[in-house]
Amino acid sequence: MTRSAEAADEIRAWPSLADSERLVTDAVVRIGEAATGIAPAVQFRWHRERSQGGGCPGPYASTDGLSITTQALLSDVPIDDSDWRAVLDEARAIATEAGMDQLDVHVDQAGHHDLTFFRADGNRITFGTFKAASIRGITGCRYP
Repeated sequence: MTRSAEAADEIRAWPSLADSERLVTDAVVRIGEAATGIAPAVQFRWHRERSQGGGCPGPYASTDGLSITTQALLSDVPIDDSDWRAVLDEARAIATEAGMDQLDVHVDQAGHHDLTFFRADGNRITFGTFKAASIRGITGCRYP
């Protein structure tokens, strides 16, 4: 079996694009609600449009798979460092419940935090705070 055929079989075994989008979007919303519950000044609103990508990266590039980037949740008020640890703990629990139990920390400095929760099948949530706070979800490569 070719690597391309193996990649296509992997995608077929995963949830559909629609199911993955629901899962990721729900986790994004729940993380936003948790952040606001801990830091009430942080009020999120939807920002940017949802987009559906044509094609997938890496070993899935030769498949007909697609990926969706959710709308972003944006707060003009950043998450204060005094609240960050509690918000991060809640966000991690929500992401883990949604299967995104791995964490990649890009920046972790006073007043500036940027990270990605992810799982091996490509679903991921980016979450950060600096001059504002934002949360965005991206599905892994899926078939509709």
